[in-house]
Amino acid sequence: MSGASIDPSPPRGLFIEHQADAHPGYLGDRAVERGADVVIHAPAAGAFPDPCDFDFVVALGSSDAAYDDTLSYGEAERALLKEAVERDVPVLGVCFGAQMLARTLGGEVRRMERPEIGWAAVETTEPALIEPGPWLTWHFDAFITPPGAVQIARTPQAAQAFVHGPHLGVQFHPEATVSSVASWARTYADVIAGAGGSVDALNAETRRRAARARAAAHRLFDRFWDRALAARAASR
Repeated sequence: MSGASIDPSPPRGLFIEHQADAHPGYLGDRAVERGADVVIHAPAAGAFPDPCDFDFVVALGSSDAAYDDTLSYGEAERALLKEAVERDVPVLGVCFGAQMLARTLGGEVRRMERPEIGWAAVETTEPALIEPGPWLTWHFDAFITPPGAVQIARTPQAAQAFVHGPHLGVQFHPEATVSSVASWARTYADVIAGAGGSVDALNAETRRRAARARAAAHRLFDRFWDRALAARAASR
């Protein structure tokens, strides 16, 4: 019998949660369903953990601006993402998280002329990874696809996804649940109304799409997960 041992420990995933209503949602649920040991870290809680202690990192959304160099945690988070990239720990960036990943990879983040809020189909060149949706978009800023990355999805307003090796950045919100959208809608009710929308209509559409959105988010996580574990296995 071979003397090689099999590591019985489950994969570990780090979720960076910048605010309470931008939680891991459907992505976190799926990670747990797939057997991952999930750790949620809030930047306000203190020092970031070592990304090399994890098999993947998910950086979630925030109302902060990724180009704001005065953020108390910004430099530390970019350092974590840089370490993850350099050590081949796959990163999934979501909205603000994707923008932070883009900056880490040498890209830029810019303020948009007008926010993109609502359910939208995306044009995708890799539907086996990023489906055309519809996905929930909710952002005031947008990333410029970083050097060495490939843009694989967009809407008329902004780039929506890029890949860089095992790393994936998505501008839309696959993690968003009915409750998180309701919270965001309360906060940005004036913005939604100013754009000609309705909080009630947006919440109703989110409830109507919830089951399909959850399934689509799970498929996206599964594809990222499979790429991530394959990349980690190859690097060991």
